[in-house]
Amino acid sequence: MIRPALRTRTAAVILFGCAVFPAGHALAEEPVETTIRGWISSLDATPNWVAGFGELSYDAATQTATIRNLSIRTENVTAIPGGKLEVTFDRIDVKGFNQSPDGAFAFQELDIHDARVVASGKPPVKAEVSTEGSAAVTSSPIRFDMRFGSLSYKDVSVPSFAGVVIDTAKPVASWIKVMSVALKASSGPSEGRNFVYDTEMQGEKTHTTIDAIQMSGMKDGVVDMVSMGPLTQETPSPDGLVKMKVEKIEGRGYNVNAIMDVLDPDRYVGGVGDGKWRTAVALETYRNWSFVIPGVEIRIGSFETENLKTRQPSKPFTPAIDQIIANPDMDEKALGALALDMVPDIIYSFGIGSSRLSDLDVVAPEIERFHLGDFHLTDFSSDGLGEIGVGDLDVAVGDKGSFGAERIAVGGFVFPSIDRIRSAIKAAESDIEVDPLTLAPTMGFAEAVNLDLVQGGKKLGALDRARLDLSDYIGPVPTNVGLDLRGLNLDLSLVDDPQARKLIEGLGYDRLMADYGFKLHWREADESLNLSDFKLTVKDVGTINADVALTGLKRATIEAPQTIESALPNLLFSRAKVTVQDSSVVDRAVAMEAKKKNQTPEKFREDVAGALPLTLMLVLKNPTFQQKLAPALQTFIRTPGKLTFTAAPATPVPLLAIIAAAESDPRTLPNLISLEVQAGQ
Repeated sequence: MIRPALRTRTAAVILFGCAVFPAGHALAEEPVETTIRGWISSLDATPNWVAGFGELSYDAATQTATIRNLSIRTENVTAIPGGKLEVTFDRIDVKGFNQSPDGAFAFQELDIHDARVVASGKPPVKAEVSTEGSAAVTSSPIRFDMRFGSLSYKDVSVPSFAGVVIDTAKPVASWIKVMSVALKASSGPSEGRNFVYDTEMQGEKTHTTIDAIQMSGMKDGVVDMVSMGPLTQETPSPDGLVKMKVEKIEGRGYNVNAIMDVLDPDRYVGGVGDGKWRTAVALETYRNWSFVIPGVEIRIGSFETENLKTRQPSKPFTPAIDQIIANPDMDEKALGALALDMVPDIIYSFGIGSSRLSDLDVVAPEIERFHLGDFHLTDFSSDGLGEIGVGDLDVAVGDKGSFGAERIAVGGFVFPSIDRIRSAIKAAESDIEVDPLTLAPTMGFAEAVNLDLVQGGKKLGALDRARLDLSDYIGPVPTNVGLDLRGLNLDLSLVDDPQARKLIEGLGYDRLMADYGFKLHWREADESLNLSDFKLTVKDVGTINADVALTGLKRATIEAPQTIESALPNLLFSRAKVTVQDSSVVDRAVAMEAKKKNQTPEKFREDVAGALPLTLMLVLKNPTFQQKLAPALQTFIRTPGKLTFTAAPATPVPLLAIIAAAESDPRTLPNLISLEVQAGQ
């Protein structure tokens, strides 16, 4: 096994990509060759490790130590059963090396040439149980092979790891301690070139290349800028069915401390998390990203993630991870309890400010064209989701037609709290019934702009804009609802019903063009439910406007919507106003019917108007109301314009009474709700 002190040094090696050599047992004033020899000898003397080199020299004029043909290998890597690790370096140059008595060290420049890292293993995998009842054990190779042409660092300073103890029973806590010290390291600009690595897992090989990697430097755990690319990858290798390429990957503002603030229990003041967001990655961008699959090519202009953020949950979760790792034989009940306590906190700890994909194009034999200008997600975390949507969508699939959209989005989601979810899971495990409505997320809005559906060169449907707004939730129910739909355009040839088709053609319509909208608001002060700004406008048909008010809707009913039926007796009708505005449908109907009867429209119009009083008398059998309705309808037919219906009973009428009247004797409804009617231009 590796001694704890040596493991600490190895952590520093990993930190700088196997490029930084921690000090051995030499003092600061000793030559750098002695320090390097000491480190290699110490590693070589460790059980299961073999280390050696071909040549070590030092140029005093340039203060540069050069080591050639360095080789480090080990057997029985604990992370992979039966695993092996081998690292080789053709040449390493270290310039301006110095070391302090406590083991901290620094150097001005480090250059590595032609290095290779190979790790392999063969973990056991259980096969299916045979007919004899025994499970055969097979193995699938795991292999990682990375090479790079050069890697250079400038102005590197590594702190002392003296006093850091690795506790194998607490691997995560130990890693955190090492990282906490490592974050005190700093470096200037670094650059690597010609990276090639091959991986093999479950028999599948992947080949990846990266031309160059640049990093601006690191200080206090923060890296200002990283740039990488071009990057290519093919799977499986060497005859890749899937080939990927990224022209450039750029990142800014990497802050490891933001992650360590979440992972390190010592950073929780009094053991309690502060719940404050921290930026872990300011911006990461992939440019000109493409995939090639047999018969399909996918091209992405850019993909970027902005403000990848972290926050401390109410308590640290890493001790629970250590418990799970340290107790591999933990029973399922205890493991489940730990996971239930830990996983919600992990989900709570991470979020995304925004993520956006731009200019996605898909080329495939079955697709005439597929272009997506924008796909985005904003403000996503366990708290909710600001918005998810697409823009500039254009899809065409042969004779099936095409579909386009300027924008489709939903957002304003609020998720149930982590504590509520945790409590619900615990309750369910204890066979306590949980109301699923208490766990339902709430939505703020949905929006679509400039939708367009075309088939066979003919526009079947279109929509200029539609937006639904939901707010002021009580439990899962929004008490403020607004809908605004504009520019709905439908081809009426899609109507299949023969009678409906005949009527539409007779009236002279070939397209339905409409606007629609309303607002619905519940007011707790007077327990009223108000429908306002209702409007349905159909071009060359007419417009309907309405306002309706009910009272008696209590908060308790909204909080438990399943009880709405029992709350109906408390609902009262207060008032309503409905306006019908003609936009030529009356003239069209008159002309159509007059033609059937071989009359002039004027003659047919007068016949209908004259017959109205008698017709209403026979149908309504409500003399009081028909005296109001007949003159209004006669005026509306003779001179189409506006009809206004108002209902304002002196005292609110129970809604159940209105429903009963409508079902049993509709003729009594006008008197029940004090219905008035008026015609006018």
